[in-house]
Amino acid sequence: MRRHVVALLTLLAAGCAPAPRTPAPSRPTAAATPPADTERVPPFRAEPLVTWGPEPPGTPHGERPHDYDLQHQVVRFRLDWPRHAVVGSTTLTVAALDRPLGAIALDAEQMTIRGVTMAGGRALRHDYDGHTLTIRPAAALPPGGKLTFTVNYETVRPKQGAYFIDRMHIMWTQGETEATRYWVPTYDYPNDKTTWEMYIRVPKAEKALSNGRLVATRAVGDDVEWHWSQDKPASTYLFMAATGNYAVVDDAWQDVPIHYWTYPDSIAAARRGFGMTPRAVKVFSEKTGVKYPWAKYDQVAAPDYIFGGMENVTATTQLDDGILHPAWAEPQAYSGDLVSHELGHQWYGDLLTTRTWAHIWLNEGFATFMEETFREVDRGKAEGDFDRLEAQEQVVEADRNARRPLVYDRWVTDPFELFFSGHIYPKGATVMQMLRHQLSDSLFWKAMNHYTTKYAYRPVVSDDLQVAFQEATGRDFSRFFKDWVYGAGLPVFQVSYTVAPGSGVTLRAREVQPKDSLTGNFDVDVPVEVLTDAGPARGIVQVRDGQGTATIPATGAPRAIVWNAGGWIFQLADFPRPTSMLAYQLEHGGDVFARVEAARLLGERPDEPASVAAVARAARQDRFWGVRQRAVFALAALHGTPAEPAARAALLEATRDPDARVRQGAAEALAGFPAEDVAARLRELVAADSSLYVRGAAVVSLARVRPAEALPVIQSLLAQPSWTDILRASALGALAYVEPARAWTILAPYLDRRWSREARLAAIATLLATAKGREVEAARLLEPLLADQDLFVRQAAAKGLGELGQRSSLPALERRLREEAESRVLNDVKAAVARIRGQ
Repeated sequence: MRRHVVALLTLLAAGCAPAPRTPAPSRPTAAATPPADTERVPPFRAEPLVTWGPEPPGTPHGERPHDYDLQHQVVRFRLDWPRHAVVGSTTLTVAALDRPLGAIALDAEQMTIRGVTMAGGRALRHDYDGHTLTIRPAAALPPGGKLTFTVNYETVRPKQGAYFIDRMHIMWTQGETEATRYWVPTYDYPNDKTTWEMYIRVPKAEKALSNGRLVATRAVGDDVEWHWSQDKPASTYLFMAATGNYAVVDDAWQDVPIHYWTYPDSIAAARRGFGMTPRAVKVFSEKTGVKYPWAKYDQVAAPDYIFGGMENVTATTQLDDGILHPAWAEPQAYSGDLVSHELGHQWYGDLLTTRTWAHIWLNEGFATFMEETFREVDRGKAEGDFDRLEAQEQVVEADRNARRPLVYDRWVTDPFELFFSGHIYPKGATVMQMLRHQLSDSLFWKAMNHYTTKYAYRPVVSDDLQVAFQEATGRDFSRFFKDWVYGAGLPVFQVSYTVAPGSGVTLRAREVQPKDSLTGNFDVDVPVEVLTDAGPARGIVQVRDGQGTATIPATGAPRAIVWNAGGWIFQLADFPRPTSMLAYQLEHGGDVFARVEAARLLGERPDEPASVAAVARAARQDRFWGVRQRAVFALAALHGTPAEPAARAALLEATRDPDARVRQGAAEALAGFPAEDVAARLRELVAADSSLYVRGAAVVSLARVRPAEALPVIQSLLAQPSWTDILRASALGALAYVEPARAWTILAPYLDRRWSREARLAAIATLLATAKGREVEAARLLEPLLADQDLFVRQAAAKGLGELGQRSSLPALERRLREEAESRVLNDVKAAVARIRGQ
């Protein structure tokens, strides 16, 4: 699964929506006492580089025990659209495990059970409490004994699992984590695997997609029944169905059929968004040495989807706006990350599946690693480096908020809480990248092949991965797994150096991270690169028991010293170096990590013209867009410093960069430079930039530097429809900086459900930003949204009511507590209630 993406500025309202994959990094602030001499080595920082947040809340949840094996399941259903109902039957074959089985418990949430029968129609005794359907055979099944029976059922307006999108007459399902039980009675936990079939009846004008191969279609009156068969075992949270008036675009890799299910008016967009799929299948098949393991691969665009994508085996569901983008929206709307992430799950998540939710990083961290792998192969080393950098930054931020190990079994309401702490996706991928670096590519992928083939079609835990890697390489990974998988945090180094002419550079490092039962010292081998006029000299600093020293032989004086060259070790470092070294590193550093680090550190030295000039030069001419963007971020922090005129000039120049991501960053940064030439340039960007992302960023910045002047521009953009409502949502965000009474008059209508999700979330964010002194009125506007059909709107309303803190909102929040099923919303409602009550 890939977490949900909300376009542009509405991320501010959506809260934890994972940006294409990671949020923008924290932007540096200017140092209070920067060094005045470009050759001076500053002291270590007084403040810690990182502080740990509290562990996420929750109680432990062990692996769910089960006393039978679900061996095969057949599901037949039709949709009753007026009632939003799934009406059907399911036939299950189960086998007792190692002891007699007198009762078979199925997960079946909030259903009407019409009857349970055996073949021939004989009724089976059963009990149902609204959550668990318990089948009671006439005689207990002996160990290994089998029973086949059929459950007739219906579920009306399910709170999860099956979603009816009326405006498009499309239904899609969502099983992870434990929501299949809302539309099919089954065993709903990942530690069992089964085969299954789906018979889906839809009107003749519509199509129905499910897992596995399409066996047949047949006419049934005015309907068509689609028969799909998943004949290799997988976990039941991967059950899926999607129905609607879809067009199907055919593609293939070797003998693997690939299909893109899209809307009839979106064929070109589907080819653009899904089109890299065959390349990704090739990359993953070749890297793992395991050919794509299923009968086919379909991807379906889903409206109002609640995540970015879901890796249903052979039939991935994708957020339509995450895939079906116009050409102008690239590169921001690049869909390769989403496509490759869900495809990676077909190996890691579907073929091999976490046995318990505590080990979900084996699904999500691996899929994120495969996503990074594809980006590196498909788009080059610099893109791969930047992907790894963003992942590491996200984990640092996650540890600051709520530190936890990768393997973690605590949650409050739902296992989904494990997905959203900011760890399992990026840290899981980062851990795999460190293993890759430690082993080298050839040995790493040999170990991955062994792990993949050894545990194919089986549930796994982290110990299985460790054993497989040890078997494949002959190495002991117990310390590595102790530190990085079962432990938490990361090493933080204080690094110093001395230069001995003729012998090289000596580096000394010590670990200074806060240590406790979760985080100790890390044994790591840190790559170091010394840049000289004669070329780079490379070496390793082995850190053991918190200390490490090494001398790197180098010919000639060091022009720069790069700690953690290549960024392969997940760490933070306080490594004071003179400005001259950092400027050289920024211009000549061989990898993205080195140049981004130099830009950030130089941006903290605003009193030095050489420092500012180096960052401005990188913003203008670095060969990689990501470094230019980070240089722009460094310049943004220089407002109010002696470097402000130079920074402003460089940012204005950056608004003409050929890459829209750099122009967008520059437009955002100019909000801190309220000069007339800035306002003029922002007006030009709003009016004419080729990217709507840039136009949207520019209108927000214009509102910050010229609020009164921006209002007519805002009103103009509110009238312009655009893909994902980028312009309208940006204009609503810009209203936060104009006169509040006027802003409220304009934004209040955009809370209504006739507007897009993006516009409504932006309106909520602006409402909250301008609510001071009008908290009661703001709360009254938000309270009805707690019952909205869109879970992201409900979530934003709940968070907003918590911020507003009005006791008059408690009845609406408590009513939502009784009705809400989506855990993300439920936890925010609980938090709002607790905050208002002062708990």
